[in-house]
Amino acid sequence: MSLIAKGKSFTPPPEGVWPAVCVDVVDLGIVASQFGDKHKCKLVWELSESMDDQRPFLAMKQYTVSLHEKSSLHKDLKSWRGKPFTADELNGFNVELVIGAPCQLVITHEEKDGITYGNVTAILRANKKTALKPSGDYVRHKDRPENQKTGNGKPTQSEAETEDDGDPSYETGDKIPF
Repeated sequence: MSLIAKGKSFTPPPEGVWPAVCVDVVDLGIVASQFGDKHKCKLVWELSESMDDQRPFLAMKQYTVSLHEKSSLHKDLKSWRGKPFTADELNGFNVELVIGAPCQLVITHEEKDGITYGNVTAILRANKKTALKPSGDYVRHKDRPENQKTGNGKPTQSEAETEDDGDPSYETGDKIPF
Protein backbone atom coordinates (compact mmCIF):
# COMPACT_ATOMS: atom_id res chain seq x y z
CA MET A 1 0.00 0.00 0.00
CA SER A 2 1.24 3.48 -0.84
CA LEU A 3 1.17 6.51 1.38
CA ILE A 4 0.63 9.58 -0.78
CA ALA A 5 1.20 13.03 0.69
CA LYS A 6 -0.15 16.09 -1.10
CA GLY A 7 0.08 19.78 -0.46
CA LYS A 8 -3.17 21.45 0.50
CA SER A 9 -3.93 25.11 0.13
CA PHE A 10 -6.18 26.83 2.60
CA THR A 11 -7.29 30.31 3.43
CA PRO A 12 -6.66 31.26 7.05
CA PRO A 13 -9.41 32.99 8.99
CA PRO A 14 -9.15 36.76 8.65
CA GLU A 15 -7.37 38.84 11.28
CA GLY A 16 -9.43 40.74 13.78
CA VAL A 17 -11.98 40.19 16.52
CA TRP A 18 -14.74 37.85 15.36
CA PRO A 19 -17.93 36.47 16.88
CA ALA A 20 -17.45 32.70 17.09
CA VAL A 21 -18.95 29.57 18.58
CA CYS A 22 -17.16 26.44 19.75
CA VAL A 23 -18.15 23.45 17.61
CA ASP A 24 -15.71 20.77 18.78
CA VAL A 25 -13.32 19.62 21.46
CA VAL A 26 -10.94 16.97 20.15
CA ASP A 27 -8.97 14.77 22.55
CA LEU A 28 -5.56 14.41 20.91
CA GLY A 29 -4.28 11.98 23.55
CA ILE A 30 -0.68 12.03 24.70
CA VAL A 31 1.52 14.15 22.45
CA ALA A 32 5.31 14.44 22.62
CA SER A 33 6.53 18.00 23.17
CA GLN A 34 9.78 19.76 24.00
CA PHE A 35 8.66 19.59 27.65
CA GLY A 36 7.88 15.86 27.58
CA ASP A 37 4.71 13.91 26.84
CA LYS A 38 1.54 15.94 27.48
CA HIS A 39 -2.18 15.21 27.24
CA LYS A 40 -3.47 17.58 24.54
CA CYS A 41 -6.82 18.68 23.15
CA LYS A 42 -7.89 20.96 20.34
CA LEU A 43 -10.79 23.42 20.43
CA VAL A 44 -12.50 24.27 17.13
CA TRP A 45 -14.65 27.34 16.51
CA GLU A 46 -16.84 28.54 13.65
CA LEU A 47 -16.48 32.24 12.93
CA SER A 48 -19.21 34.63 11.81
CA GLU A 49 -17.17 35.34 8.67
CA SER A 50 -17.67 32.99 5.69
CA MET A 51 -15.24 31.70 3.11
CA ASP A 52 -15.80 32.05 -0.65
CA ASP A 53 -17.85 28.81 -0.65
CA GLN A 54 -20.15 30.27 2.06
CA ARG A 55 -18.98 27.87 4.78
CA PRO A 56 -17.92 29.57 8.02
CA PHE A 57 -14.21 29.98 8.62
CA LEU A 58 -12.87 27.60 11.24
CA ALA A 59 -10.29 28.52 13.85
CA MET A 60 -8.48 26.03 16.06
CA LYS A 61 -6.18 26.09 19.04
CA GLN A 62 -4.34 23.26 20.73
CA TYR A 63 -4.01 23.07 24.52
CA THR A 64 -2.41 20.95 27.19
CA VAL A 65 -5.30 19.48 29.20
CA SER A 66 -4.54 21.31 32.42
CA LEU A 67 -6.27 23.87 34.59
CA HIS A 68 -3.06 24.96 36.30
CA GLU A 69 -3.29 28.73 36.72
CA LYS A 70 -0.42 29.27 34.27
CA SER A 71 -1.83 26.99 31.56
CA SER A 72 -3.21 28.47 28.34
CA LEU A 73 -6.42 26.47 28.72
CA HIS A 74 -7.02 27.94 32.18
CA LYS A 75 -6.32 31.50 31.03
CA ASP A 76 -8.48 31.24 27.90
CA LEU A 77 -11.43 29.58 29.66
CA LYS A 78 -11.30 32.17 32.46
CA SER A 79 -11.33 35.01 29.92
CA TRP A 80 -14.14 33.33 27.92
CA ARG A 81 -16.25 32.69 31.03
CA GLY A 82 -15.56 36.09 32.54
CA LYS A 83 -15.06 34.54 35.96
CA PRO A 84 -12.46 32.47 37.81
CA PHE A 85 -12.78 28.76 38.41
CA THR A 86 -14.11 27.54 41.74
CA ALA A 87 -12.03 25.11 43.79
CA ASP A 88 -14.54 22.38 42.89
CA GLU A 89 -14.18 23.12 39.13
CA LEU A 90 -10.40 22.99 39.41
CA ASN A 91 -10.72 19.41 40.73
CA GLY A 92 -12.27 18.34 37.43
CA PHE A 93 -13.80 20.39 34.62
CA ASN A 94 -15.50 18.84 31.58
CA VAL A 95 -13.96 20.79 28.70
CA GLU A 96 -16.72 19.58 26.35
CA LEU A 97 -19.08 21.99 28.12
CA VAL A 98 -17.70 24.72 25.86
CA ILE A 99 -19.25 23.11 22.76
CA GLY A 100 -22.04 25.40 21.59
CA ALA A 101 -20.83 28.32 23.70
CA PRO A 102 -20.32 31.60 21.85
CA CYS A 103 -17.33 33.88 22.28
CA GLN A 104 -15.25 36.43 20.47
CA LEU A 105 -11.93 35.31 19.04
CA VAL A 106 -8.95 37.52 18.40
CA ILE A 107 -7.23 36.17 15.28
CA THR A 108 -3.75 37.27 14.25
CA HIS A 109 -1.75 36.17 11.23
CA GLU A 110 1.70 34.65 11.36
CA GLU A 111 3.76 33.60 8.37
CA LYS A 112 5.90 30.49 8.67
CA ASP A 113 7.73 28.81 5.79
CA GLY A 114 5.77 30.90 3.28
CA ILE A 115 2.36 29.91 4.71
CA THR A 116 0.10 32.36 6.53
CA TYR A 117 -1.62 30.94 9.60
CA GLY A 118 -4.54 32.45 11.48
CA ASN A 119 -3.79 32.05 15.20
CA VAL A 120 -6.27 32.39 18.04
CA THR A 121 -4.46 34.81 20.35
CA ALA A 122 -7.32 35.61 22.76
CA ILE A 123 -10.82 34.44 23.64
CA LEU A 124 -13.32 36.93 25.01
CA ARG A 125 -16.88 36.73 26.31
CA ALA A 126 -19.52 36.83 23.62
CA ASN A 127 -21.21 40.09 22.79
CA LYS A 128 -24.94 39.57 23.49
CA LYS A 129 -25.90 41.27 20.22
CA THR A 130 -23.61 39.16 18.05
CA ALA A 131 -23.61 35.82 19.93
CA LEU A 132 -23.23 33.07 17.35
CA LYS A 133 -24.83 29.63 17.24
CA PRO A 134 -23.35 26.63 15.39
CA SER A 135 -24.25 26.54 11.69
CA GLY A 136 -24.95 22.82 11.81
CA ASP A 137 -22.54 22.18 8.92
CA TYR A 138 -19.58 21.12 11.06
CA VAL A 139 -19.27 17.41 11.92
CA ARG A 140 -17.49 16.75 15.20
CA HIS A 141 -14.22 14.86 14.87
CA LYS A 142 -15.48 11.94 16.98
CA ASP A 143 -18.64 11.63 14.81
CA ARG A 144 -16.86 11.32 11.45
CA PRO A 145 -17.04 7.82 9.95
CA GLU A 146 -13.24 7.50 9.73
CA ASN A 147 -12.97 8.09 13.49
CA GLN A 148 -15.53 5.54 14.68
CA LYS A 149 -13.81 3.05 16.99
CA THR A 150 -16.30 0.20 17.32
CA GLY A 151 -18.13 -1.89 14.78
CA ASN A 152 -20.60 -3.48 17.18
CA GLY A 153 -23.00 -0.54 17.44
CA LYS A 154 -21.98 0.18 21.02
CA PRO A 155 -20.28 3.45 21.85
CA THR A 156 -16.75 3.35 23.18
CA GLN A 157 -16.32 4.37 26.82
CA SER A 158 -15.32 7.91 25.88
CA GLU A 159 -18.31 8.21 23.51
CA ALA A 160 -20.68 7.03 26.23
CA GLU A 161 -19.23 9.55 28.68
CA THR A 162 -19.76 12.45 26.29
CA GLU A 163 -23.18 11.61 24.87
CA ASP A 164 -25.34 14.66 24.30
CA ASP A 165 -28.60 14.59 26.24
CA GLY A 166 -30.29 16.81 23.67
CA ASP A 167 -30.46 19.80 26.03
CA PRO A 168 -29.11 22.91 24.28
CA SER A 169 -26.20 24.22 26.32
CA TYR A 170 -26.57 27.81 25.22
CA GLU A 171 -29.67 29.72 24.18
CA THR A 172 -29.01 33.41 24.87
CA GLY A 173 -26.02 35.72 24.96
CA ASP A 174 -26.43 36.56 28.65
CA LYS A 175 -25.21 33.34 30.24
CA ILE A 176 -22.31 31.01 29.67
CA PRO A 177 -23.08 27.32 30.27
CA PHE A 178 -19.70 26.54 31.76
